[in-house]
Amino acid sequence: MKTRPPADRFTFERNPYYYRVDETGQQLPYLDRVILSIADSKIIPAKTGAGESDLQARYLRFDNYTFLKESEDRNNFNVRLWRTGPGSQLALYPNINVNDQAWRELMRDLRFRRALSLGIDRHEINQAIYFGLAIEGQNTLLPQSPLYESEWRSAWARYDLPEANRLLDLIGLIKRGGDGMRLLPDGRPMEIIVENSGESTEQSDVLELIRDSWRKLGIRLFAKPSQLTLFRRRVFSGETMMSVDKGIENGLATAAMAPSEFAPTSQQQLEWPKWGQYYETKGRSGEGPDLPAAIRLKELYGDWLGAATEADQSRIWRSMLGIWAEEVYSIGTVAGVLQPVVVNAKLRNVPEEGIYNWDPGAFFGIYKPDGFWFDMSEMRAKSASLGAASPVQPHPGTVKASGEISVRE
Repeated sequence: MKTRPPADRFTFERNPYYYRVDETGQQLPYLDRVILSIADSKIIPAKTGAGESDLQARYLRFDNYTFLKESEDRNNFNVRLWRTGPGSQLALYPNINVNDQAWRELMRDLRFRRALSLGIDRHEINQAIYFGLAIEGQNTLLPQSPLYESEWRSAWARYDLPEANRLLDLIGLIKRGGDGMRLLPDGRPMEIIVENSGESTEQSDVLELIRDSWRKLGIRLFAKPSQLTLFRRRVFSGETMMSVDKGIENGLATAAMAPSEFAPTSQQQLEWPKWGQYYETKGRSGEGPDLPAAIRLKELYGDWLGAATEADQSRIWRSMLGIWAEEVYSIGTVAGVLQPVVVNAKLRNVPEEGIYNWDPGAFFGIYKPDGFWFDMSEMRAKSASLGAASPVQPHPGTVKASGEISVRE
């Protein structure tokens, strides 16, 4: 990095002592510079569509695709669509550790979590927001994972208002106010405030559809966006009753990958932050899990850490996934949403098809960006036709173009 922070534009130059070489012995990386420009996330799609990025996926959404596609020829880039890897594009997280006693009892009631899940029309969300191209279901592994079972994705994920209403009645939530909305046992109206980090209008669009279907159950939903740090603090402290965020990070897991996302192991887990904090601090703070299924998930995670064979790891994974599906600790919507990836038309070695995910993959990292290069043959041909001196050509099989790549954050 050649720019001293803080700055709005960072320049990274190739390391002359980088350890990797290509098959001909030419040193990587091919690119001379990477320039990272900082911009408001809301204007990054517009800047990318104007041709200001050579390689961009972050802060681009599927609903930007049409606009970006229309700008391809004008600004000399290509738009590719890669699949994303989280277990759910967006998931709801009932906070089992919420401070409010009435809501804590409800969030801990399996029937309530199942009823909320049955009250979501995932097909409507898929059609209205993702053009029917996403995978509907719960927040669990994707079909590409060798551990995937279709019944885990479909568990309590059908749209079934009669069954959802029946479960809510069984809990005892039968009293209603004058507006037809259900009442809590203490007489308060059943109003669920879903908090989020306010980073995306996509969350608001999905919550709007869920709001309409939950109203049919006699439940009001209110969305409450806030700044990311404040949002996290409220969840950790138990002030948040429910939140919405991305689903499990690794929907492509194998048996050898840690199943930590499915057990109370981190304060960052929105469904049980205090249980996760208890695990991270070895009991010095937070709360110990006291629901049998959650305790079992924690035990199984410990078993996985000590497993000696892949067969044992796979068996433990499947046990955990089965419990996770039945307990509905998080409520998934759709997954496998297509991610626009904008690539400069002269940039080479970027795959036509790929998976865009942090874990596994490190986004572009898994595709070895040190091997990306710019094809400058057209520019050289024009220079030659004008009588300009032609630059020295590297090995034709591993063309290295002198140039820089621009991305936005």
